[in-house]
Amino acid sequence: MVGAESWSEVGERIAEARVAAGLSQGGLGEKVGVDRTAVVRMEAGDRRVTALELMRLADVLGVPLAHLVSRPPSALVSRRNALEESADEASRARYRLDATLEEHARRARWLVGNGFLRPPEPPPEPPRENGTVDPVALAAAARAGIGVPSGPLGALADCLEGLGLYLTVVDEPAEGASLLCEGYGVAVISGQVAPGRRRWTAVHELGHHLMQDEYHSDAGVAAGRDAREQLIDAFVEEFLLPTADVREAWSPVAEGQDPRKTLIALSATYRVSWSATVNRARKLRLIDPQEARRQKADTPVRGDFLAVLGRQPVPDLEDGTTGRQWRQAVLAAWEAGAVTAPRAVDLLKGALTEDELPSRDLGECLP
Repeated sequence: MVGAESWSEVGERIAEARVAAGLSQGGLGEKVGVDRTAVVRMEAGDRRVTALELMRLADVLGVPLAHLVSRPPSALVSRRNALEESADEASRARYRLDATLEEHARRARWLVGNGFLRPPEPPPEPPRENGTVDPVALAAAARAGIGVPSGPLGALADCLEGLGLYLTVVDEPAEGASLLCEGYGVAVISGQVAPGRRRWTAVHELGHHLMQDEYHSDAGVAAGRDAREQLIDAFVEEFLLPTADVREAWSPVAEGQDPRKTLIALSATYRVSWSATVNRARKLRLIDPQEARRQKADTPVRGDFLAVLGRQPVPDLEDGTTGRQWRQAVLAAWEAGAVTAPRAVDLLKGALTEDELPSRDLGECLP
């Protein structure tokens, strides 16, 4: 990330972060301890901001300090509009998600640049048919790349790391965003949606990563899906619920088993949302549209899962989730004396407290 080159750039970042936080200039000044005129001059680039003020601003605005004093990645800037005072909540949420994506990218760059995080080989060129990416073949290749050609996938953050995408889950409403870096990618997704939706969004960002899209955000995607988004959705379906797996699971239905029980088993075992599972069966013509509507209207409750499988689906991608490789990289940096205890805890997204960090030989950390 490149640092801001003028106070005007810093002021612009402060102004957009303020709008994203839903604060007026006067409201921000009150929280930071300066008057409204000072905020106006800061945002215009006419007043220098002290280090202490920058720290207060970052805390009040809910963004990392680096966000206020550095330029966003060029790919991100080229794909979004400046945040205006009249911005709606969806635009503000997207900005906040982008801010966390930038910070995640900074952290990944530091871990990779210092040799603690080692991305896998870049993914091969996506398979194409008549010049268009074949989403089914892409999903099969991705699954083969992580050694799970069929069957349920484990923790998705670990799976995505095997394909060079470092993901974390944040407490924001905008669903997800990803950014292509040098030889790897980073992604953030919302922890505020249902578990099945979180997994869908994570794999959606993986699809953009494998197709080498520089920057992508799911914020507002539902308003108008283009052909590429439909292609990505087809990739997600095949990656999470492979066609062969669904057809194999469906074979007992031909022998009289209740199709609803099969759908419940698929949804729970593959940890896919109920609506996505029903849609998958409909698209594969295992159930007709009328049956799909009936099933969607009757979302399973806890007792349904217990009756069919004796257990509930295991939630995935909770707030703060990172992958195994990321956690090991942070702890390697800690053990090498490259980060402080508070910084290690911050990089681990609160997975450990300072007291829970492994011991290290402090003598080796001295210069």
